[in-house]
Amino acid sequence: MCGIVGILRLTSDASLDEVLMKKMISSLHHRGPDGWGFYLTREIALGHSRLSILDLTGGNQPMVTDRFVISFNGEIYNHIELRNDLKNKGVRFKTSSDTEVVIKAFELFGKDAFQMFNGQFAMLIWDRLKKRLIAARDRYGIRPLYILSHGGDTYFSSEMKAFDNINGYHRTINPQKLNDHALVWNTLGDETIYNDIRSLPAGTFEVFKSGGGSHKHRYYEIGESQGESLTNIESAIEEFNELLDDSVRIRLRADVPVGAYLSGGIDSSVITHLAALHKGDKLKTFSVGFADSEFDESVFQDEMVSHINSDHEAININNKLINDNLLEAVYHFERPVFRTAGVPLYLLSERVKASDIKVVLTGEGADELLYGYDSYKELKLLDFWKKNPKSTIRPLLIKKLYPHLQHYNNPKQYGLMRMYYEGFLSNDKNEIASLNIRIHNNKIISNYLNKDSQIEFGKESLVEKIKAILPDNYHTWTSLQQNQFLEMKTLLSGYLLSSQGDRMSLAHGVEGRYPFLDHRIVEKLFYYKDRFKLNGFSQKHLLRKSFQNRIPTSIVNRPKKPYTAPDLKSFFHNGDLSEQASYFLSEQKIKEYGIFNEKPINRLIKKFRYNVPTEIGYRDNMLITFILSCQMVHYWTLQPKSQRLEEHMMTVNIIDK
Repeated sequence: MCGIVGILRLTSDASLDEVLMKKMISSLHHRGPDGWGFYLTREIALGHSRLSILDLTGGNQPMVTDRFVISFNGEIYNHIELRNDLKNKGVRFKTSSDTEVVIKAFELFGKDAFQMFNGQFAMLIWDRLKKRLIAARDRYGIRPLYILSHGGDTYFSSEMKAFDNINGYHRTINPQKLNDHALVWNTLGDETIYNDIRSLPAGTFEVFKSGGGSHKHRYYEIGESQGESLTNIESAIEEFNELLDDSVRIRLRADVPVGAYLSGGIDSSVITHLAALHKGDKLKTFSVGFADSEFDESVFQDEMVSHINSDHEAININNKLINDNLLEAVYHFERPVFRTAGVPLYLLSERVKASDIKVVLTGEGADELLYGYDSYKELKLLDFWKKNPKSTIRPLLIKKLYPHLQHYNNPKQYGLMRMYYEGFLSNDKNEIASLNIRIHNNKIISNYLNKDSQIEFGKESLVEKIKAILPDNYHTWTSLQQNQFLEMKTLLSGYLLSSQGDRMSLAHGVEGRYPFLDHRIVEKLFYYKDRFKLNGFSQKHLLRKSFQNRIPTSIVNRPKKPYTAPDLKSFFHNGDLSEQASYFLSEQKIKEYGIFNEKPINRLIKKFRYNVPTEIGYRDNMLITFILSCQMVHYWTLQPKSQRLEEHMMTVNIIDK
């Protein structure tokens, strides 16, 4: 993985600033600490900060051919097969890098090349002949690409902090977009929480003309191509196993050592199992353990380590470590978060880097594809309740809904939960049916925002924004397929793959790879029968059936336990807020930053003055974490970091003014 930046001048007599280009590259040094370079003309500047994974000496960027220049962040896992195809068509190569495969494929096939890539990427391609810039992003938004229009020019970057180097520009939070982010854990479409900054949507490329103007083109959408709906689960298991095995195999391709994250759940256990089978030497695995037994999964991690005989390292996280490292993690998040789960992953990637591992395979994506989230069960429960209003097994269904939450086993909870879920029955057919519960739980955030911001919460406006991202065949899908689409467009791409994926691993120059998100797997599983994925309330049924005799039974059969970390209790000790939390949540800072209303925040803090209960509600955890991280996000817009590039690390220096 790497960091990429770009500047497109819209006036032909402009002279690009070499100093600015270097400053922007330096802001992304953590993403690519192995070298840097830039290409500079009167119209365009492309910069690159490199994490060397393939062709360690020959793959330097920006890479230039007779017609094109590319700055590429990502990996193309089928680069070997594509290289052979291109060679058969007479194409010659100078390096063994996947970057050269990308640019040569684009030379030959143009925009059709993007559909040929099996990988994760964001790229900037300058067409020297037609004087246009092509920006492109992978199918599921695994790798980021942000765009800023300012002062008549257009800027591009893997991370928004690079824009802080532009003279006269300052990142400012848009309150309405912040509220949208709060409701669904992500801004919608191409929006970010900041004014003037947008994100290139997943599965999209955009063409920018040097004289001004741009046009977006979508080359991929989830579920757009009708897949075969297998009716036999044994056939589905066979096909799925072949695809997943191949996905892991090609994601082990690297000229540096490759490791894996092991959480103790079935997703990462399956990936480490397959990776260990394919590797010629012992697999290096990494885990997070917690001092608080409520969050710790070490017993399952250790069982899997013994099963595959991996070379294992683990870090142990306590509340103080989360409190002490949240501010630095937020610097990399670049947006508010709703839970602290990203902080342990930030610390884990630091350990990975210290172990001289640059690449790790992880289990992200399985929950979306195989219906592993509670939201899928909630939709199924609502559907049953609506069809069977007099059923006597409702209490049993509530008990089975959240097996990882012990207090829901209490029969006294049934009356409350019944009223809670029955309140959503009338909304089960609108476009955001699967997001209703998340929106309901999170809309309380608007009560804490500064009233002067004039935030408007209207579900109708949110529905309209969601409608704008729905494909034409959305209404032909089952409710669970629709939920998968929305989860992948909101929670996965804008939150998990960012705040717990790309940002946390690359904060320390570590690349995460996600075998479940191979597009071949996504497209096949999307059209498998719902019951193959959610059998009753048994989640990831296909995955469990596939590996029931291949990994430990205790892991296969354990209920889904979401990966979480201590939230609110990390910032309180004996009723007192930590020094750092007190600073950011003080009345002075609340008023100075102007995002929130200090009175409800004070009431929230006083609620825990004497103690933090053992069982903390979702909303209290979410509110404290969101408000605190939002304050920290604002802090970093006021206190941008500066780094210095080492000249001896420069690998490309092309100036053509």
